[in-house]
Amino acid sequence: MCFTFWILKFDTSINTPIMIPGLMSQEIHDQLLDSKNYQNRTNGVEKLKYNLSEVDIKSVPPGNVEEFINFLPRLLDDSNFKVQYGTLQVLNLLIQNLETGVDKFLKHIVFVALKALGDTRAVTRNEYLNVFQQLMKTIAPQQVLDLVIGNLKHKNSRVREDVLNIIMAAMLTHPRKDFNIPKLCFEVAPYLADSKKKVRHAALELFAVFDHCLETGKKQPLMKALDMVELNEDAEGLMAAVQARRARRILPKLTSEGVVEYGLVVPKPGQWSTGQYASGADLDWVMNGGRTSSARSYRTEQDSDRLCGYGSLGSLTDDPPFQRRIVSAGKGKNKLPWESSSFSSTDNEQQQQCTTPNGKCSEQ
Repeated sequence: MCFTFWILKFDTSINTPIMIPGLMSQEIHDQLLDSKNYQNRTNGVEKLKYNLSEVDIKSVPPGNVEEFINFLPRLLDDSNFKVQYGTLQVLNLLIQNLETGVDKFLKHIVFVALKALGDTRAVTRNEYLNVFQQLMKTIAPQQVLDLVIGNLKHKNSRVREDVLNIIMAAMLTHPRKDFNIPKLCFEVAPYLADSKKKVRHAALELFAVFDHCLETGKKQPLMKALDMVELNEDAEGLMAAVQARRARRILPKLTSEGVVEYGLVVPKPGQWSTGQYASGADLDWVMNGGRTSSARSYRTEQDSDRLCGYGSLGSLTDDPPFQRRIVSAGKGKNKLPWESSSFSSTDNEQQQQCTTPNGKCSEQ
């Protein structure tokens, strides 16, 4: 027996309903938009998830799939948490069902997922971060990041933080050859001097990954990106912070749930006095640096975010020294450790391959 599901779209220009075959019945549509009863809306999302798990998505016309995706932002605007979270689950189910056909709807799906960024609840953040991980299983990671990275300019610092974590999770999952790392260095560098602690923290962790994945002799983009921030921003102490972060030889990692755990552990307010946290220029930078906002960061929000770092078991391998850095005028006092470090030939041979705790970020 074959069932046909429908999605109801209203053309506001003529105030008449247009029936679109595919994915959702009119009954579910009415439940999802019942503004008076949140239980009807949550039940509607559950039914929608069930239907998606049963429908043969290949039999649905592409235009109808697109209309369905464009309908989802209305559900993300719902005031009920279960509706919002269930909608993200629906989006993940859709990506899984589309498989290789997801590339046709990439921009539409990314638009919906980006709308959800900035949520304060861990379960919701994990779900929408998983959307991007799912997309990168069939779409080139850099292609996805190219659609995401513009949101680094977002006025909400949690959105900026989420974008940095999306990039980090991707680089800890996929080979380095899948990324345009020089481009990413220049895009991310200004957020090392962001006005928000969590954004500075995420950017510093991401730069540790960039450094780890750039091959010996090809690290100039990282240096130039740091020079750019030093020259254009009030970023006194940034170079020392990057130096201290690299010296820790610890990378961020991904948990089995796909959550990014930082290698640099930063104490919560009031924990400095316990003595369990080591000091360092990188910690000082995260807690106190970036007093002057970069051109891409915003000071409209009060800096009341609580900062909590994460432990990591990963190790940052020793790389042979960089080619000598071309120092910008007035910026020659601070050098990164690889500019003056000496390594034996044995160390060089052992560290040629770039590996992370996940076994990725290497030439495959």
